[in-house]
Amino acid sequence: MEDNITLQETKAWHSLTTEECLDALECDGKDGLSGAEAASRLERFGPNELREEKKKPSIILFLEQFNDFMIWVLLAAVVVSGALLREYLDAGIIMAVVLLNAVLGFVQEKKAERAMDELKKLSAPTVKLIRDGEEVRVPAKDVVPGDLMVLETGDLLSADARLLEAVNLRTDEASLTGESTAAEKTTAAVGNPDVPLGDRQSMVYSGTHVEYGRGTAVVVATGQDTEMGRIAEMLQEAKPAPTPLQVELRDVGKRIVYICLIAVVPVFIIGMLQGHEFALMFLFAVTLAVAAIPESLPAIVTITLAMGTQAMARKNAVIRSLPAVETLGSANYICSDKTGTLTLNRMTVEEVLLSDGEPRPLEEVSSDFEASGSEAFRLSNMVAALCGDVRVGQGGKYVGDSTEVALLEAANTSGFDKDALEAEMPRVAEIPFDSDRKMMTTIHKENGGFLVLVKGAAEAILDSCDTLISSGDPAELSPERRSRVLEKTTELGSRALRTIAFAYRRLDSLPSPVTPESVEKGLTLLGAFAMKDPPRPEAFDALETCRRANISVAMVTGDHLATAEAVGRELGILVPGKKLVEGRDLDRMSADELSDQVESVGVYARVSPRHKVRIVNALQSRGYVVAMTGDGVNDAPALKHADIGVAMGITGTDVSKEAGDMVLADDNFATIVSAVRQGRIIFSNLKKFIYFLLSTNISIVLTVFIAMLIGFPLSLVPVQVLWINLITNSLPALALGLETPEIDVMEQAPRTRADNILSIPRQLRLFWQGSILTAGALSSFVLARFLLGYSWSVQIELDSCRSILFTTMVLLYVFHSFNWRSETRSFFSSPPWENRYLAGASLLSVSLQMSVLYVPFMQRAFHTHPPSLSAWVLILTCALLPVLVIDRIKVLSVWWRKQAAAGSSPA
Repeated sequence: MEDNITLQETKAWHSLTTEECLDALECDGKDGLSGAEAASRLERFGPNELREEKKKPSIILFLEQFNDFMIWVLLAAVVVSGALLREYLDAGIIMAVVLLNAVLGFVQEKKAERAMDELKKLSAPTVKLIRDGEEVRVPAKDVVPGDLMVLETGDLLSADARLLEAVNLRTDEASLTGESTAAEKTTAAVGNPDVPLGDRQSMVYSGTHVEYGRGTAVVVATGQDTEMGRIAEMLQEAKPAPTPLQVELRDVGKRIVYICLIAVVPVFIIGMLQGHEFALMFLFAVTLAVAAIPESLPAIVTITLAMGTQAMARKNAVIRSLPAVETLGSANYICSDKTGTLTLNRMTVEEVLLSDGEPRPLEEVSSDFEASGSEAFRLSNMVAALCGDVRVGQGGKYVGDSTEVALLEAANTSGFDKDALEAEMPRVAEIPFDSDRKMMTTIHKENGGFLVLVKGAAEAILDSCDTLISSGDPAELSPERRSRVLEKTTELGSRALRTIAFAYRRLDSLPSPVTPESVEKGLTLLGAFAMKDPPRPEAFDALETCRRANISVAMVTGDHLATAEAVGRELGILVPGKKLVEGRDLDRMSADELSDQVESVGVYARVSPRHKVRIVNALQSRGYVVAMTGDGVNDAPALKHADIGVAMGITGTDVSKEAGDMVLADDNFATIVSAVRQGRIIFSNLKKFIYFLLSTNISIVLTVFIAMLIGFPLSLVPVQVLWINLITNSLPALALGLETPEIDVMEQAPRTRADNILSIPRQLRLFWQGSILTAGALSSFVLARFLLGYSWSVQIELDSCRSILFTTMVLLYVFHSFNWRSETRSFFSSPPWENRYLAGASLLSVSLQMSVLYVPFMQRAFHTHPPSLSAWVLILTCALLPVLVIDRIKVLSVWWRKQAAAGSSPA
């Protein structure tokens, strides 16, 4: 059996003859394995199950979520706030944030385990085998290499196998290859050992099912060695990478901690040099550090993303992991599956060729009275309706071969009812389709005689015809006419249309026996129906929106080259400058070569699951944030490797849904574009409240640091610093996450991986804004001393000065939140109540500050005194002026950038 292992690794079973396979597997092609040999092989190869990595206990998974730098800092803040400062509310809020993030991370880890469970469900529970010369049913997990499987219509396959017998056998391999039509099977060896999986006609695969026919096959691979097992292995290998925002927030957390240490240590030292008590200065330094760290940032990010998922769900995009919301907004390359994603996943008759006429659209022929009333069209529809085995299933849907379903639906469209026709002309005999004849025949009673209806490949039908209907009457099928019809059907095929030809004859009596030789001769050609899996109508607008939004789209499919090319051109994906590449071309490329060429490829055909993963990796190596769409089992590994996996909700397998980050409830490619827009809105709002938090926290630190450096008395007491941090870093920041979208959100270029939300220019902007806010805050403290006449040496008057500074900072930061409603538009460009959440949050923050100033027990807790009228004038002036200055600088900066851009543009 050593040869078996080698052959499994090279996947060459399809290229061997049946005798070579049986010899290599040491198996009897008639009686199968003996029970003893099967038991021995089960011991050697193990059960026919997908192998899983050893699962970590849930408690370990949960605890691992705390192994993060920012989480460590927040836990330290919990200890300091609760144990040292006795600010239990602040400590409780921070701890709630930490626990919420841990729960979300834990849920995401468990998702990967569920994907493996769904893969295992695809295996058949029992299998019909031949062992010791008898048919037996055994559990699927006990199947071993060398077993003989008996295949029948409807069977779900549990192992990869080489066919030994195939009678009209067709299998549905859409979950593996993405092809929308059933694959015809044969026992003949495939000469090329390197053909794509979809072209291995002598093989059947685990996880697929028999759609039609029967056969026997010898098992060549089980468990992890099957194609399904290789997909499972890739799913296990795919570890979710952190999203761009997660990476940046982690870096932001580290930078903030370092900056806080740099600022807080000098504050402590200066305070000690000025003669303040050690306990007071230590408490103040720790308080300042806690206030400077935006502990509400993780919570606000989580809440904003969660609310974003709810908005997307209302638009049929179900988000399975919160970070995917932000990542989707950053997506600048979409790798889309063809079948069921860009197309309808439903074969549909598009064109009709009547006898020796020209191909015309079905709708045009149906509406043309002369054509629709012709004998050729009438009989063609009768063949489409009667010569097939489609039946009505649950919910009134047709069940059967997708090609036959398309023909029957076309006949229905033209007014031909299958049930009525069968009642009038019952079927009395049939000759099933087989891959050698390439045609199917049914015989029906008609007016005392018999009507023979035949459908099949154009070449085969033409070889059996002597005449054709021309101008309503039978005419000789001359060599010239035969060539012309073949030329027309070939032209339809070149446009990736699957062409089914029709013919008929009438008999006075049935031959005995009914055989192809006695019936399928002397036929009269009627014409042909040409069908395809058409693009979704809404896909065209969605792709155009992607182009405007600077999002590249590539179609990645397991379908044939001609089909992929035709669909790619029709959708406008395969345009000048973009090329088409096959899976075998990818096999010849190294990772570097693929990376160099990946941006120039518009369509990939005949690709395997590993090819899809390589494509995603190549795009990511070029800096793209990649979204991968798909619905089949074959898409699952690529969905896991992509930055965001988009699975189909209706046609998608459970495996693809578990592997994906987002599920489209309506399977509509256009929904992706809507989700991208929502993702961009959310990310834009995330940036707004991150910038708001950081600019205000910079101001808090600078205000205290500069006051200490100049030699002012302690400008704020610890509890005031924590209060400012609490009411300005929570509600207004959260409300900014719900800001209405910018008008041109889908006209902007998506952010790249290199686009840092805290780049040097952005850090400088936050610093100068924080400096302006600091200037306003310190001005209120200084002017309270020198303009209003308060003395810093008298405790009650110092408390009044601190109350003025304290209130100025709260109002200043609340007003400043309106500055961040837009990065480019003025404070005055829209009414403040347009974002009702921000308006409400601001009113609540101001009300809370009023309670601190005027409620007696709050006054004692926060060391405040009610400001006088003149003090209120000072507070409002110092709170409003910096915000107006920042607004004017922002507007002028935008104007200057526009002028600079216009000046650099060619005339």
